[in-house]
Amino acid sequence: MTPAATLFCFAALGALLSALSLVVALQQPQLDLPRGAIPLQINDLSYEDSDRYEEPDQLGSYAAIQRFNARQGAFRAQLEQDEVTLRYALPDGTERTETLTPRPRTLADLPFLFWFQNWVSMFSILIGGWVLGLRPQDWGARFFAGTTLFLPLAALSAAVYSTRQIGLNETLFYTLSSLNATGSIGFGICLVAMFSQYPRSLYRPIWNLIPLVVFGTAIALIVAQTGPDNLIGYAILTELAISMLLGVVQWVKTRRDPVNRAGLRWFILVTLTACSLFVMISSAPLTLGFTDRGLISQGLAFGFFNIMHVGLALGVLRFKVFNLDRWSYYIWLWLSGMVMIFALDVLLIRFLQDQPWVTLSTALLIAGFLYFPLRQLLLKLLLQRRSARVTGRMGEIVSVALSPTQALRAHRWEALLTDVFKPLAPPMALLDVPEHPRLRENGLSLDIPGVDDLRPMRLRYAFSGRRLFTPQDLEIASTLIQTYRLAADGRTAYERGTVLERDRISRDIHDNIGAQLLSALHSPDAGRKDDLLRDSLNDLRAIINDGFQEEYPLDSILVDLRLETVERVEAQGLHVTWQDRTAAADTLVSFEVVNGVRSILREAVSNVLRHAQASQVTVALTQSDSALRVVVEDDGIGPPADVAGGQGNGLPNIVERASQLAGHARIEARAQGGTRVSVTLPLVPAQQRERAAQ
Repeated sequence: MTPAATLFCFAALGALLSALSLVVALQQPQLDLPRGAIPLQINDLSYEDSDRYEEPDQLGSYAAIQRFNARQGAFRAQLEQDEVTLRYALPDGTERTETLTPRPRTLADLPFLFWFQNWVSMFSILIGGWVLGLRPQDWGARFFAGTTLFLPLAALSAAVYSTRQIGLNETLFYTLSSLNATGSIGFGICLVAMFSQYPRSLYRPIWNLIPLVVFGTAIALIVAQTGPDNLIGYAILTELAISMLLGVVQWVKTRRDPVNRAGLRWFILVTLTACSLFVMISSAPLTLGFTDRGLISQGLAFGFFNIMHVGLALGVLRFKVFNLDRWSYYIWLWLSGMVMIFALDVLLIRFLQDQPWVTLSTALLIAGFLYFPLRQLLLKLLLQRRSARVTGRMGEIVSVALSPTQALRAHRWEALLTDVFKPLAPPMALLDVPEHPRLRENGLSLDIPGVDDLRPMRLRYAFSGRRLFTPQDLEIASTLIQTYRLAADGRTAYERGTVLERDRISRDIHDNIGAQLLSALHSPDAGRKDDLLRDSLNDLRAIINDGFQEEYPLDSILVDLRLETVERVEAQGLHVTWQDRTAAADTLVSFEVVNGVRSILREAVSNVLRHAQASQVTVALTQSDSALRVVVEDDGIGPPADVAGGQGNGLPNIVERASQLAGHARIEARAQGGTRVSVTLPLVPAQQRERAAQ
C-alpha cells in the first residue's frame, strides 16, 4: 500500500469514528439553560457532587461506578418527559428553578470540549497514518500507529459522556466507559510494544502477544466490572513502568549508537512530557485531594497526547533529532523540577497542614536555595561535560602550526582534533575535499577540510559515540581552522623572512667580504693587508648584527669606496678613473642603502677584474635629489651574450640588489667596446617609503 493510500485509510477511519461520536452526542436531549448553569435538582432527583464527575473511573470501586451509572440513567430518564422542573446554580452563586421542555440537540449545542477531543483524535490518527505510510515495514512505526488508533477510542467515547448536560443512559454510559478503558489500556499495550522495537528490536515482535494477553485480560475484567477495584489505574501505571524499563534497556543498548540514542532520548522525553502533564494537571490534584476536580478538564488534557505523537513521529522518522538533543536535556530538567516541587509541596502540606504560610515560605526557601542551584549545576554538567571546547587551546594550535615538518604537523593536528571531539573511530581520509566543516550521516560524522598542507579528514562518533556532532561543533571546527591558518601564516612569514635573511647575508658576504678578501690577497703591503682584513671583519659584524637603524654620511662612504676600488683595480695592473659628481656632504643614508651601494660597486668591479680582460675601468657617480646613479665602464671584451643589447637580466646579484632597493640596473655593451653597468638607487630605503606612504 502506498503512503497516500495508508494515510487515506487512516483518515477515513478517523472520520468514521468522529461521525459515530457526533451521532451519539446529537441523540441526547437538550435543555435551554443559561451559560455556566450547574444542575442541582431535576424534578425530585437531586445531584450529588460525584454526579458531575467527567470520568467515572475517578470513583475507584466498581460499586461506586455502578451506582454512578445508575444515577446517570435516572437523570437521563427524566428528560423523556414533556417538561421537567430544574433547579440550577449560576456562576454568580444564585439559584433558579425553571420548568423546561427538552428538545433535540443541535451542532450549536455541542460544547468546545467535544470538538477539541474530536480534533485531538483526528490529528492523532492522521499522524499515525503518515508515519505508518512512510515506514510500513518498521515494527516501531506499526506499534506507534497503534497508539494513534487507541487514543481516539478513548478520547471520542469520553467526548460524549464528558460533555453530557443532564445525564446519560446507563447502558450507553457503561458502553462508552468500557470503550474508554479499552482505548486507554490498548494505548499502553502499543506503547510497551513500541519501546520493545524502537530504536532497536529487543526481542521478536511476536513476544508482544504476552502484554496483549495480560492487559487484554485486564480490559475484560474492567468491562465485566469484576476483579480488583481501580484496575484501570493499576494497568496504566504498570504499562507506563514497563515502557520506561524498556526505554532504559534501549538506552543501554544504544550507548555506542548516537543517532538512535538521540532519537531515543527525545522519544522517552515526549512520552514522559505528555503523560506527566496529563497526570499532574488532570488527575493528580483530584487523587491527592487538593481539589474536587483536575486543574483543567480531562478533555483538554487529552491534547497533551498530541505533543507525544508529534514528538514520537519526529523520533521514529529521525528528522534531524540531533538538533533536538540539547533541548531534550532542558525539558528533562524542567519536568524533574516540576515533579520535585510538586512532591515537596505534598510533603509540606502533609506535615504542616495547619500552617499554609509556613508551607509556602518553606517551599520557596528550599526552591530558591536548594533546588534551583542544584538544577543549574546539573544543567551545566549535562550540557558542558560532553561539549567540545576550543577555549584555552591557543597554545596547542600554535604548536601544531609551528611544527617544523609536515609529518609532525599532520600528527599534531590529528591529535588536537581527537582531543577536542573525542571520536570513537580514528580520523579517516576524505576523497572529496569540503570547503567548510560539514555534518554528515545525521550528525554521526564531521568532515574537516584540508588546511594548507594538512589532509581533509572525517571524524566519526563524537565523544566515543555518546552523542552526535552538532551545529555547535561546526563552529568550533571553523574556529580551530581559522586559528590554525593565522598561526600557519605567521610560520610562513617567519620561514620566508629566514630565507630572505639568509640570501641577504649570502650576497653580502659574496659581494662585500669576497671583494675585500680578494683585495687583501693581492695587496703587496702587509700593513694594508691587515687593514683590509680588519675592515672585512667589521663589515662581517655589520652584516650579521644588522645595523639597519643607523645612518651614515654618504660622502664618507664614497671616499672609502674610492680608496678600496682604486687599490683593487691598480693591484691587478689596470688603470682606474673615478668621477664623483655627487653633493654628498650633507646626505645621510641608511645601512640598507650603504650596503647596497657597496655591494653593487664591488660586484661590478669584481666582474671586470675576473672576466672583462680590460685595461681600464671608469667609475662615475652622480646624485639627484633622491637617487644615486652609479656607472661602471670597462674597455674589455663586452658583456656575455645573454645580457648584450640591454636585456638587463645578467649579473643576477646586481640586478636583484637594485630591485630590492626599489632601483633598477642595466648591463649593456659599449659602442667602442667593453661593458657598461648602470645602476640607479633611491637614497630613501624601501621600508621607509612604505611607512611614509601608509
